[in-house]
Amino acid sequence: MACFSLSSCFYFIKAYDLKKLEVKNIDYAKKFEDGVCYIKVESDGVFLVSGKEMLLSADNDDFIKTKVIYNDYHPIIGFFITLIKPLKRKFYVKNNTSFRVCFERLLEAKLTRGERNRENAYQWTNKKWQISKEEAVLRYNELYNSIKNNGYDEKNPMIVMINRKFGIKDQILQGHHRIGICKELGVKEANICFWLAPSSFDFLRFFCK
Repeated sequence: MACFSLSSCFYFIKAYDLKKLEVKNIDYAKKFEDGVCYIKVESDGVFLVSGKEMLLSADNDDFIKTKVIYNDYHPIIGFFITLIKPLKRKFYVKNNTSFRVCFERLLEAKLTRGERNRENAYQWTNKKWQISKEEAVLRYNELYNSIKNNGYDEKNPMIVMINRKFGIKDQILQGHHRIGICKELGVKEANICFWLAPSSFDFLRFFCK
């Protein structure tokens, strides 16, 4: 039987986006939770695997409680992959299908690894990515004004990495500046896509705050 893993968080996705997905049946041994849609993310597509009936009665603008499911390795393999950062990156599964989500609910999931704002914008510890303070301010203001004047750019989704932290906790991989700006502007919805990391043992949740 295939090995599957789930996202650590729920995502509240626009029903319209979920309704467009192709339905795929999978041999999943556990029971899907009632009142939740499950989408299967693969490198070449995203599919609806549970919740079709719920979507039939949902308005297009409703935000639907959703979990991500994906093919994975055995937790022992995932555990050792997560220990070696360069190796872990080679096992990332990337998918650029974009979904509109309720931004307030995204904040509640606490996916960020640090707050980004005007004061610390684009100030990286890695010297390879460092830029001047002036350039950082200019880049931040351009992004801020774009979101303020035009709303969130659907063509530029934030990347959520499923089970990125210790193999058991979802995290934002790209989009921390957009998160901070959307929070400041009171944006109601944003766009995300899902990338996948190998999952590990559940007991590691004890070490993950």
